[in-house]
Amino acid sequence: MVYKTTGDVLVSYGRAEMVPYLMTYQDVGMACATGEALTPLLLSFESVGSDPDKLATLVYTVAATCTESMALEEELRYMRAVKEGRVNEAQDARSRQKELAEISARRQYEAYRRSFVEFGEADNGKCPRLRSDFDELVWMIGQISGVQSLLNDATADTAVGVPRDVAAKVERGLACLDNEKWWGVPRGGRAALWNILPMLKPANADAWAELERATRLGFEQGVRLPSALYAISAYSVGDDQRVRRAIREFANNDKNLDPNYAMIDSIAGMLIKGISDRMWTEATGKRTPYGNLGTFWDDTRKSSESTINIDDLL
Repeated sequence: MVYKTTGDVLVSYGRAEMVPYLMTYQDVGMACATGEALTPLLLSFESVGSDPDKLATLVYTVAATCTESMALEEELRYMRAVKEGRVNEAQDARSRQKELAEISARRQYEAYRRSFVEFGEADNGKCPRLRSDFDELVWMIGQISGVQSLLNDATADTAVGVPRDVAAKVERGLACLDNEKWWGVPRGGRAALWNILPMLKPANADAWAELERATRLGFEQGVRLPSALYAISAYSVGDDQRVRRAIREFANNDKNLDPNYAMIDSIAGMLIKGISDRMWTEATGKRTPYGNLGTFWDDTRKSSESTINIDDLL
């Protein structure tokens, strides 16, 4: 009884105080560390009767940012090694990237699974009962984690075995949220899936138009996650022009951000910078220069601008 009471208090505190506080942070590394440290403690209270499923969705999601960040570093190392003809290092980097992608996929799929264990699935036009803003936030993050788990599992050669029908379930699940209330993420997320998996697109739907509207709404409300979804969608289908536009617009709309959801915006920034770093590394062997997100190696330089930044040589 004492342990269950402790678990119930911890879950209640996490929902009422910890999560809102963490959402105001801009430091994704802090969220990553919090997720990795607290997930085992939080989940251990299941064995004494507490119900941490809602919080589990969130902590598994932020814990996955740790391994996703490390996997990106290995992917960039692979690109550099390939560019320089270092075969052994390229093979080593690719293997390590897959290991980390597998861990990310496991964490993200568990986040998604916990969301529908708690609320049920959206099916046959019926949505789960979401009683509060917190429930809706958990549901939205769980759905997005489901999609990310599919992408990471693909990188890891399907080592996790994330069910292929997750994408269709997420597409239906996002439709259960108010698009205006949640910064355009519900429609933007669905439209991103329509581009990646055209068989999910309804007749006469315009995925890019939906993503454009979602991106504008996210900028207006100060949470730029729809912009990151736009960039991921464009990058997935190889649309270089739209990817560049998405990255530039993200970088240029960094004012008047919502401080209550700074962490979600920062995670969106991590996703955007990851795409930019891949593009820069593939083209030049180096990641996006510090402080220059939204620029590209082949941008036309002004005649008065020095072609060499002495700081880059230090």
